[in-house]
Amino acid sequence: MTCTNVDCGRATSLFLCTTCILELDDLLKEVPVLVPLLDGVRAGTSVTRKPGSGGGGGQPGSRPPGNLDAMMLQAWFTQLPTRAHQTATEDPEAGRTLYMARLWITQARTLIWGAEPETIDRAAAKARLEAQVPTNPMPTRDLKKWLSITHGIEITGEQLRQWVHRKKLQRANDEGHPTYYPAVVLAVAKAQQNDTNDHRVARVAEVK
Repeated sequence: MTCTNVDCGRATSLFLCTTCILELDDLLKEVPVLVPLLDGVRAGTSVTRKPGSGGGGGQPGSRPPGNLDAMMLQAWFTQLPTRAHQTATEDPEAGRTLYMARLWITQARTLIWGAEPETIDRAAAKARLEAQVPTNPMPTRDLKKWLSITHGIEITGEQLRQWVHRKKLQRANDEGHPTYYPAVVLAVAKAQQNDTNDHRVARVAEVK
């Protein structure tokens, strides 16, 4: 048999797999905590910060309370089971029960504490920036900013001029302010970094 949670698909002997049973169990444990807090939302004294998050300290929320929504959620919570394993054993619609528990509890959290702040995966964002090398030539100022933000490489206009003088780099234009192809500048800058690091290692070895 397959787990009845549509997002799962694991093989199981019950109507929910072990992972989904544990998830449902954790969600059901939240219900007795959320129900009385929804009373505060109905009364217009909702707390919009989670306990321990700092600030607020139980101050009334700044937005209008969702009285009707809170009342409906409290009613819907009464439709949820109390034991996850029993549901997984006896209820062919256990997957739908898990889905509704997720939905209702998420809505209750939002009513009580406000929407969860959007998390930013800075490492993934940096990786995307590093992979997206501009194809059009860039002036020195823009190149410096791009290299610093995406690769943590600091260069100067004088370095660029020296690289051109040493034939390591070539301008993309003949007139006006100099522009350079970012991919070429990046390659030269990385090679320069590697040469510098190798030189430092050699100096340390000589000292030792």
